[in-house]
Amino acid sequence: MVINVSMDQKGIATADLLFATLIAIVIMGTMISTISNEMNKSQSGDFGTIRMVGEKTAQTVNTVYTNGNGYSMNLTMTNVTSSSNYTIMVDNSGVLVNYAGKTVNINIVPKTNITTATMTQGRKYVVRNINGTISFTQI
Repeated sequence: MVINVSMDQKGIATADLLFATLIAIVIMGTMISTISNEMNKSQSGDFGTIRMVGEKTAQTVNTVYTNGNGYSMNLTMTNVTSSSNYTIMVDNSGVLVNYAGKTVNINIVPKTNITTATMTQGRKYVVRNINGTISFTQI
């Protein structure tokens, strides 16, 4: 059975118009949901990449510590995303990665004698071992 009613002279909406409106609303809702899911996947990918920068930071601290007094390495905080900055804080408890309200703690070998430092993307640092104390200097 086909309902083919057009708008009458009084301007009352017909069943066809209501049905077409319902279909348009369903299609728009599906598109909004799809776009939202893709944005969440993008943020998760960025956070994974930023975590790898944190792992690289922890590896640099461990290498400088195990090679002893006078050893130093350069560390570059990679530009991962232009939409939001990340920070990496290093102290005696480890490497703390912060991005978009999420945090990850990465363990390091030395548990003492680490100068607290907060590093941001796009900057370069020198990590030094000075008599067993790990220090960070922005270059």
